[in-house]
Amino acid sequence: MIRRTLILLLLAVAASAQPEPQADLPWTTLPGAFADAAATDRPIVVYAHADWCAPCHRIEQTTFAAAAVRARFERFVLARLDLDDRDSKQQVGPYRLSPAAWAGRLGVEAPPSLVLLAPDGAVLGRVTGFLEPDALLPILDAALSDAQS
Repeated sequence: MIRRTLILLLLAVAASAQPEPQADLPWTTLPGAFADAAATDRPIVVYAHADWCAPCHRIEQTTFAAAAVRARFERFVLARLDLDDRDSKQQVGPYRLSPAAWAGRLGVEAPPSLVLLAPDGAVLGRVTGFLEPDALLPILDAALSDAQS
């Protein structure tokens, strides 16, 4: 009994020691991102994730936490889409869809995915899977360059 209690206690401590997702990034909804992009003429990074997705937690805790990525993100509007959310609705233009449906409409096949959009909503690129910061930076730079063209 004591051994079981000790194991459960150690598991609880280990779980609480996990770094929190980067909640301090200015994530918004897709409608909010389109409004902000139109007002500021910045491209959009749409991050499609799921709570059960281990690579999502890893990209949040490592790649999104990297100083260079955070600095580059300042030049974008950031939106999150929860792939498990099929109930709430987000209105963009004439379409009112769930976050999961928006992800599908943007060509997301699996989490984690990033969809890079021009301020007018044109797709600049898509990446799926975990990326190290050094792999993500040139993708973000290319999207910034394409959005300015």
